[in-house]
Amino acid sequence: MRIYLATGNAGKLREFNELLGAQFELTMPRAYRAPDEDAQTYEGNAAIKARALAATLRAGADPGAVVLADDSGIEIDALGGAPGIHSARYGGAALSWAQRRALLLRELEGVPQERRGARFVDVLYLDRPAGEPVVVRGTVEGSVPVHERGDGGFSYDAIFCYPPLGRTFAELAAHEKNRVSHRGAAVARLLEALHA
Repeated sequence: MRIYLATGNAGKLREFNELLGAQFELTMPRAYRAPDEDAQTYEGNAAIKARALAATLRAGADPGAVVLADDSGIEIDALGGAPGIHSARYGGAALSWAQRRALLLRELEGVPQERRGARFVDVLYLDRPAGEPVVVRGTVEGSVPVHERGDGGFSYDAIFCYPPLGRTFAELAAHEKNRVSHRGAAVARLLEALHA
C-alpha cells in the first residue's frame, strides 16, 4: 500500500521509512506546504495536515490516496508542559532547531535534574478514502540534560535523555531510537489497529 506522508520534514520521512518501509511504500509530496496548524491538541493538528493533503491528492493525482500525518512535541515538566504542541515553532518560526534547543536549555538554567522531567509525544492520523481514520498516540518519558549531547536524530533529540539507556536520542543509533521512541510506539499502535 502506498502512503503519502503529510510532512516536509526529511528526518520524519527517514524515521517512518525505517519503521514502516518494509510493509508500505512511503512517499513525501515534493511541494508539500503545511496548512495552518491551529488546533489545541496533537490529534487536531495531525488531522488538519492529513485531511488537507488527502483533499488535494484525491482531487487530482490520486483519488484513492491514503495519507498519514503526525504531530509531535516535547513536554517539559518545569515549563508547565511547554513547548508541547508548539514545539516546531517554539521561540518563533524563524528559529533553527539548534536555536530552539538552546532557548529551552537557557529557560531551564538552574533547574535541578530531578525537576527536568520531560516526555516526547507523537500522534499519528491515518486518513483513508474509505472507513474511519485511525488515530493513535505514542509517548516516551525522559529528562532534559544540562547540555546538548549527540549529533544524530533531529529536532529536540540532543536534549532528550532516555533514562533506561542513559543517553539522549541523538546519541542512539537509529534502530535503538526507533525501538524506544514515541514515534516507534505510535507506529506499533497504528500497525495493531490496521491488522485488528
